[in-house]
Amino acid sequence: MTDDLRLDLLGPLRGWTGDRGIELGPLRQQALLAVMALRAGQVLPADELVDLVWNDAPPGSGARIVAPYVYRLRQLLPKDVLLRSRDGYSLRLGGTDLARFEELVSTAHATDDVDVRADRLAEALALFRGDPLSGLPGHYLGVERHRLSERRLKVLAERIDADLERGRYADLVPELVALVEADRLREQFAGQLMLAYWRSGRSSEALATYTRTRETLIDQLGVEPGPALRAIHERVLRNDEPLARPTVRDELPYDGAAFVGRDDVLDQVVSALRTAGPVVVAIDGMAGVGKTALAVRAARQLADVYPDGRLFIDLHGYTPGHEPVSALHALDRLLRTLSVPADRIPAELEERAALWRSELSGRRMLVVLDNAPDSAAVLPLLAGSPRCGVLVTSRRQLSGLDATARFAVDVLRAEDAQELLAEIVGPDRAKDPAAAQVVSQCGYLPLAIRVAGSRLRHRPSWTIEHLSKRLDAEDRRLAELSTDNGGVSPAFALSYEHLPPDQQRLFRLLGAMTGQDIDVYAAAALADVDTFEAEDLLEQLVDANLLLQLHPGRFQFHDLLRQYARTLEPEPDAVRRLLDYYLYATAAASTAIFSSQLQPLPSPPPVRLPEFASAADGLEWIDAEGGNVLATIGYAASSGTAEHAWQLGVAIAPCFFQRGRVDEMDEALELALRAAPDASAQARVLLSIGSLGRYRRGAEASLRTLQEARDRLPADADLTLRARLLASIGYSQAKLRPDDDAIAVLDEALTVARQSGDVGIMARVLGYLGVTYGDRLEFEEALAAYQESLALGEAAVQAEVLNGIGECQLELGRVDEALEALTTARDLGVERGSDYSLIYTYAFLCTAYARQERWDEAVEVGRRSLELALESDSVQSQQNAYLRLAETLLDKGELAQARPHFARALELALSEGPESMVQRAADGLERSSA
Repeated sequence: MTDDLRLDLLGPLRGWTGDRGIELGPLRQQALLAVMALRAGQVLPADELVDLVWNDAPPGSGARIVAPYVYRLRQLLPKDVLLRSRDGYSLRLGGTDLARFEELVSTAHATDDVDVRADRLAEALALFRGDPLSGLPGHYLGVERHRLSERRLKVLAERIDADLERGRYADLVPELVALVEADRLREQFAGQLMLAYWRSGRSSEALATYTRTRETLIDQLGVEPGPALRAIHERVLRNDEPLARPTVRDELPYDGAAFVGRDDVLDQVVSALRTAGPVVVAIDGMAGVGKTALAVRAARQLADVYPDGRLFIDLHGYTPGHEPVSALHALDRLLRTLSVPADRIPAELEERAALWRSELSGRRMLVVLDNAPDSAAVLPLLAGSPRCGVLVTSRRQLSGLDATARFAVDVLRAEDAQELLAEIVGPDRAKDPAAAQVVSQCGYLPLAIRVAGSRLRHRPSWTIEHLSKRLDAEDRRLAELSTDNGGVSPAFALSYEHLPPDQQRLFRLLGAMTGQDIDVYAAAALADVDTFEAEDLLEQLVDANLLLQLHPGRFQFHDLLRQYARTLEPEPDAVRRLLDYYLYATAAASTAIFSSQLQPLPSPPPVRLPEFASAADGLEWIDAEGGNVLATIGYAASSGTAEHAWQLGVAIAPCFFQRGRVDEMDEALELALRAAPDASAQARVLLSIGSLGRYRRGAEASLRTLQEARDRLPADADLTLRARLLASIGYSQAKLRPDDDAIAVLDEALTVARQSGDVGIMARVLGYLGVTYGDRLEFEEALAAYQESLALGEAAVQAEVLNGIGECQLELGRVDEALEALTTARDLGVERGSDYSLIYTYAFLCTAYARQERWDEAVEVGRRSLELALESDSVQSQQNAYLRLAETLLDKGELAQARPHFARALELALSEGPESMVQRAADGLERSSA
């Protein structure tokens, strides 16, 4: 059980299980345990643990040193406390004295009873048994030791404040004298000692304390005492009572009635502001997402935690007609709010900020800083008092702000967006089915929904369906969601205008994105900058909440922001650079996948491309960018850039086929064919349609398309293209009838391929000949063709050719040779992500394992082959997979399971398949039914 282990960190490290202490071993071993305790519940990789524990003396063995230390700790600790996973190590704790300390401090902060507060703080401080983590080595633990010591001193000052508030002046003097002697530079304790002396009737000693402290500060630091200590000195001189606290102030603005869909984040913000202080909570998000409403709603729920008041100031970081409020002016207003006389407010920013912190000392107030332009505007306004909280909202991610908690506010969920619309227009009107479309057209952005709802509310004759039709035109949508007084476009415009010129330019250019998202390379091409600059600019737009980061290196607009970007001044050359990027990158990825250049392009590329060091790199790029490439083809086809459209379609189609994305393949080729500007281009596209469609639409439909391509092929077409077309025609003929006519066409294709000198097409034609001879049951001839193809060393066809060799060896009774070829084919197929070739590899392996009576392996790969075949939508591969799995089940003696597979194989073979396939399926069905 996790509660079997407790650790004490606020002194020498000690461990407990129940009432029994645990011996924790050598200091470095204790240091490892202490680091994991401070990060309890987190998974820590071994290399991170080395950095945290051994950074002062890095071991030569690197991360390998962690495992033996963890092993020894496991021998000492209760079971299932120190856990190991694939990603690292984690520690489960039942509790620590540090956690108890923070719990007691939080309890103290949550009460209005000064006696209870003082008692809880004293109880918390009693948990310290000396220096935290004392004696443990390592820089990280040294930093934590210093942090915890400072934390103790802050809580100690709070407890002394509580005792001063309770009137225990004389009792505090001895303790404070010792504290001041221990650190003469800590002005807070000196001030508390002055107050204790003064309120005990010992004014001369209070003044002497100030004099000694001032002399020490000047002598050692060259500075005068701060405003807080000087203010106490002046009060003692005047023998005035401390200034009366101002009445409780609540400056929070009206937050509106319609507040939906933020309950989770609202609870988190409120919870963060209830923790032990000082607390700084930052909320960021794009324009119109509802940051201010969230902040005000949260602040309204915290009156019990901050009974001295809740202040609110709009810093006008993004307000039409307003310059951002400077920190100097903001402090002036805040200090006046606390009833500080104008003549006591210093002119300099640093002194004004110091006075602000001094005035907040001992108070329990929440300060809401709304609409901050940047971190610099906020830093001087932060409270130093541990009882105060600061809540900041901004359109930017305030990375320069050391916030204790951060919350990024996103658009509403669909159901919450509809609820907000109903709050505005009324539940009856919101029942219209078109309401879902309206909030979608608003991008689920609260500001847009409020504008749309307001238009409806003030136009009783409009229906929600009517509004939806008005919003349907994308070029008019922003205008519909904007008003004379504001709305979506003005809000976006302010965010845009606050960007520096280089970020503004990229924002404008991103409006030309042809796909749904963009990576660093595509953005670099669009902006004609290097990838490092592009990434920096993209990240800066994310910081400004004008761009979404889906995951590292990939970015996306909110729909309405994208429409706004499209309204800005375009750069025509940028779109061509983006089209060039997608064309050349797709061709490069295809070359990496197939180890041959299927689509030759002029060299060198006009844009920088990702590195495709392996087929896996190419496949990963296609998986990520395939949708964007398809959208780019559609854009190019509709915008008159026909060359990019048809070439992109031809380049991406085999990649889609390789990944089983056949619907996208069909769409890409259809768009490419419509865009093809001349007969040569049309012939190339038709060649792709016929070749790749053979496996789905059948050989007969494929042959018709390929013959149309041949009819359009110009007489002067290059030999490689002519050889590819002849090869594909011959192969389709062979799949219909593997007769001499088909072999004659393939022989002609081989002759033309040899004339062209293209090794890749030569290897492919020989592979087609191997398949054809195999369908004729002439396996020796098939094996010879396959082996000649393999000898050419063309990587693009190796997996398919090895499949053919494996099939031939099986039919010739050479099971060991078949397994060797098929195992290599499997490894190649997995490496290249070629699901299509793996369908046949697994099917043939099914037969090979069955011949060796390795039944479990045979059935497993047989089922995997059928699964992939069904996903591929290829009739031919399904025939083969059904048949070989059925034959294996039959040989294993599982007749009932084999029968439906034979029946399905026969059904598919009768519709389209060689006679040999029909005969095998029929024989198997008869045998399994006996």
